[in-house]
Amino acid sequence: MSFHYSFVSLDEAQLQRRRHLLDTYGQIAQLSGLIPLLAWYFPLPVRFIKSRFPPLSQTSGQTKAHASPAVARFNKDNGKTNGRRVTRWARFNWFLDGEVAQGWGTWRIVVIAALWATWLFILAFRDTGDDYLHLTKRFGIIGASQLPLHYLLAVKSSWSPITLLTGLSHEGLNPYHRALGRIVLSFFSLHASFYLNFFIQKSLLLKRIQDRDVILGLLAITSFLILGTTALARVRRKNYFLFFVVHVAISLSILPILYFHVSHLRVYILESAFVYLVLVLQRNYSQTAIPNATVSHLKGPTNLISITIPLPPSLSKTSKQTFHPGQHIYLSLPTATLTAPHEKLRLNPFTIANLPHKDSDSNNNNKNSSSIHLIIRSLSGTTSLLSSLAPKNHSPKTPSTTPLLIEGPYGSSPHFPSLHTFQKILLVAGGVGATFTLPIYRSLLAKKYPPQNIRFVWSVRRFGDTQWSWQYLRPPLFPSPSPSFLHSNNPQNSNPKQSNLKLHITTARVLKGYLPSHFDEHPDAREEAERMGLLPPPPEDDDYDPRAPDAPDVVIGADGCKNIKYPSIGVDPPSVPLLPGRPDFEEVVREFWDVGRGSAGAEAVPIKAAVLVCGPAGMAAELRRAVGRYVRSGEVDVWWHNEQFGW
Repeated sequence: MSFHYSFVSLDEAQLQRRRHLLDTYGQIAQLSGLIPLLAWYFPLPVRFIKSRFPPLSQTSGQTKAHASPAVARFNKDNGKTNGRRVTRWARFNWFLDGEVAQGWGTWRIVVIAALWATWLFILAFRDTGDDYLHLTKRFGIIGASQLPLHYLLAVKSSWSPITLLTGLSHEGLNPYHRALGRIVLSFFSLHASFYLNFFIQKSLLLKRIQDRDVILGLLAITSFLILGTTALARVRRKNYFLFFVVHVAISLSILPILYFHVSHLRVYILESAFVYLVLVLQRNYSQTAIPNATVSHLKGPTNLISITIPLPPSLSKTSKQTFHPGQHIYLSLPTATLTAPHEKLRLNPFTIANLPHKDSDSNNNNKNSSSIHLIIRSLSGTTSLLSSLAPKNHSPKTPSTTPLLIEGPYGSSPHFPSLHTFQKILLVAGGVGATFTLPIYRSLLAKKYPPQNIRFVWSVRRFGDTQWSWQYLRPPLFPSPSPSFLHSNNPQNSNPKQSNLKLHITTARVLKGYLPSHFDEHPDAREEAERMGLLPPPPEDDDYDPRAPDAPDVVIGADGCKNIKYPSIGVDPPSVPLLPGRPDFEEVVREFWDVGRGSAGAEAVPIKAAVLVCGPAGMAAELRRAVGRYVRSGEVDVWWHNEQFGW
């Protein structure tokens, strides 16, 4: 052997002692998982209270200086120390929440996973002496001891023990589920490799490969390797359905394989099977049958689908307690089976775009009824199946309905810190990512959060992609919209820089002083545009044709006013200022956090801010770079949340 372990012969007493040590260290490895969970849990009450009651310095302005110079000097020095401590902690947390590399997860997850793997390796080597087979068996039993925790991290329920202990939702626990899966795969791979080496060294391979325990062991490690390969980010992105089917099939079939592999693992396998059974029962129990969901295509040049799901009376009565802004649900068809293609609908999370307890079902005469509104972009695969359910000629008077099963709600928003304790809140969305941020935005304003302390930046490719939101951006959130589709007469809303909602149209055409000729049909629009000086004739050398099918659906004047190419959608847009092109997050963050703050002294406590983003990975990365500059300078203490869907 190339290291100090060797093949040793043991008598009966030594074999019994080895068996005792194997069982003992397997139990230690499993029970020690409670230590980080409890360590995470016990500070939660303190964090909860602090999140609900901000420090006095953040609520009542500057405190009065003490009459005693000595006490005043002490308070000042103590304030400097506290400010530096808060700044260092904010920087450290910001670093931990940063990505190691694309697809590798955050530093926090990597550090925790590395520490846990190190602890398990210590348990694997401890008290093994120079016994090669002892070390080999220790790898296997410690890997098996982590399976119940691994299955428990996959539970999608607010009643999950780990969720209750940590306050993390399924989305927050999923990265740890993946990390622990890699650790378990590593231990099982070492177990199998060491055993194969033993068989080869002892010339036992041809004999032992015919035994049941070895056959089942090779089948198990092959299954784990297939599972680990299909769980790679590249494979998941390329064919999520393949990953899902393989994941579910192997997660279920591996348990009887390991159960009959060796008897010493059975206690861990039975625990894992119990968790798996509870998971399946919980997911089926949490489904609700909806007989009359409405699926329709949005009007205009957009590939968005609108789904309205009226809630049954039992859910309508408790919708305020059941549904939180930013949550999502899963859909499936009542007749779907695992082999039927429509079962794929259950794989995708769809964010609830409205506030069910505030928004009644428009197709129901009962104003006390609640409904869920989903906005989905029709692409290939799963979403195209939903698109096929929508009739081509949708009639608002007699909408067609389809039966659906909904599962949920799920999401991390119920576990957010109280957003009202933050001094500044920045919400950023890209495309349909606004289905996550808009309900949070509406909820904050409805609960009287100061509008001047919110910024909502929404970037879309075409203005028509925002039409689903117009019904929600109404009074009292905004003044009554102008019928001309321009800004309202309220000067507070006529300046894009003063509005707390900024809508960026990346394909918008910018023409100073030009209004498309088809707006002649709207005299109110022309009257207001004329009053604002927007109607000089367009330049003769401008070849822009607003009627061309590939033309942008909005033209933005130099002052941020908007002229819509497709005014026939049926609902007037709200008076929200538009901005052309992609948002400059450096400017957005600088303008939002610098205006009115003045210079900050060394003793100043950083601004407590929340940043929530839902959109493409590139957008989130660009925003994080812009925000990170303020965190590293010590001016802002940021709570960051990036809503990303993915296994």
